[in-house]
Amino acid sequence: MAGETVVVCRIEHETNTFSSLPTDRAFFADTGLYYGADVVDEFEGTNTDIGGFLRVADEHDWEVVPTVAATATPGGIVTDDALTTFVDAIVDGVEEHDPDGVLLGLHGAMVSEEHRDGDGYILERVREAAGDVPMLATLDLHANVSDRMAAAADGLFGYDTYPHVDIGDTGEEAARALAATFAGDLDPTVVVERAPLLPPLPPLQTAIDPMRSLLDAAAAAESATAPDISVFGGFAYADVAEAGFSVVGVTDRSTADATRETCRELADEAYEQRTGFDRDYTPVGDAVAEAATWDADVEGGPLLLADMADNPGGGSAQDGTVLLEALLDADVEGVAVATLVDAAAVDAAVEAGVGETVSVELGGKVEANGDPLPIEARVRSLSDGTYRNQGPMSTGMQVTFGRTAVLEVDGITVVVGSHRQQPYDPEAFRSQGITPERQRVLVLKSTVHYRAGFEPFVGGIREVDAPGLCSPDLSTFDYEHVPRPLYPLDPDA
Repeated sequence: MAGETVVVCRIEHETNTFSSLPTDRAFFADTGLYYGADVVDEFEGTNTDIGGFLRVADEHDWEVVPTVAATATPGGIVTDDALTTFVDAIVDGVEEHDPDGVLLGLHGAMVSEEHRDGDGYILERVREAAGDVPMLATLDLHANVSDRMAAAADGLFGYDTYPHVDIGDTGEEAARALAATFAGDLDPTVVVERAPLLPPLPPLQTAIDPMRSLLDAAAAAESATAPDISVFGGFAYADVAEAGFSVVGVTDRSTADATRETCRELADEAYEQRTGFDRDYTPVGDAVAEAATWDADVEGGPLLLADMADNPGGGSAQDGTVLLEALLDADVEGVAVATLVDAAAVDAAVEAGVGETVSVELGGKVEANGDPLPIEARVRSLSDGTYRNQGPMSTGMQVTFGRTAVLEVDGITVVVGSHRQQPYDPEAFRSQGITPERQRVLVLKSTVHYRAGFEPFVGGIREVDAPGLCSPDLSTFDYEHVPRPLYPLDPDA
């Protein structure tokens, strides 16, 4: 059968409930907000969930109904106005076109003002409108998967990589399962098993154990009747009842019991390996000392300092100054930093003009991650901060820092943007006239995603233990809603 009508949509947000920055419609517009035909124009050919949906839709000659694609940089709680607006757009498309199926790109760790389980709310609303048609969704590896989500969907397909270089593949996987459902070869349902684990972000990197071996075992257990088994690390910075580690299977109903047993075994194995998620990180002073003497020619490339706790990709403010201040105090030169957010500093740079000197108090204005840093800097360049990813993650997607200034201060070049966007692609530097390969030291406000684009050419990486809302030290956060006991919050969980 060909010519089925399929609604395609995306609402993605990873909510850091410890953030003071509410995520409203403007935050989505800053990152990526498209309606109707513009969804296809923007996502076709990209390494994204919707890009994967569209590739399979073309193969099967489906009539695609694009409704909305709304993405915001991770941050604080989503306003109900924003969430309702986007869900209404999907529901309107479903009610108007009466589709044969629905494909959704979700994150799995959204929290709104009214709905602690934002993704569960989305799926329930769309299910109510769509009725008994197959509805499958992609989820981030950091999803906090709820029973509500599993009950509303016929399939939940997680990314298998962190950095997330397989987003497009995951979209294709979900769409192929939809095609198998249309053909009568699959009667899909979702099973979920959990472990009392809440790992921080850095050890969820999938190139290393425990995640590597867990994902390999999950892939080996997949079959025609269980087309996907996903290992979700969870998102530790959402203080919700669903937070934590889960293993989720998409399976034919006839083999649901066997798939559930497989997921249970994997969840148990994850718990057995719980101490493997414990990591050591580099103190700021040690990182700065190494940066001061780093020889990029000898070491095979720049030293990359990951300012991982101030990662906007996990909801931090991206205006932390602790690492930058330490580098300046130690007179370290040959450093390029991406990206610190301070709209007021950008405004001052614009007023001064390229080539002029500007005095600003940089960063340190939002969260407890350093004080505003008084500097005098030369304005090297100004731009709209927009570029397209060229690296392996979300390839082809347009991203923007908003109006952007590149400032030079005491041998350090700082890319300063007007709104938050994780600089995981080398284009974050190149688009601003900076060649990252030629720098002696790079500083990135990113936790793990930068590895996909930067690891091939840097000489060394240090995960720096500076403050921020993505700190791997979970004991610094005041949890009220997560299930307890939970490792590592409760060592004897």
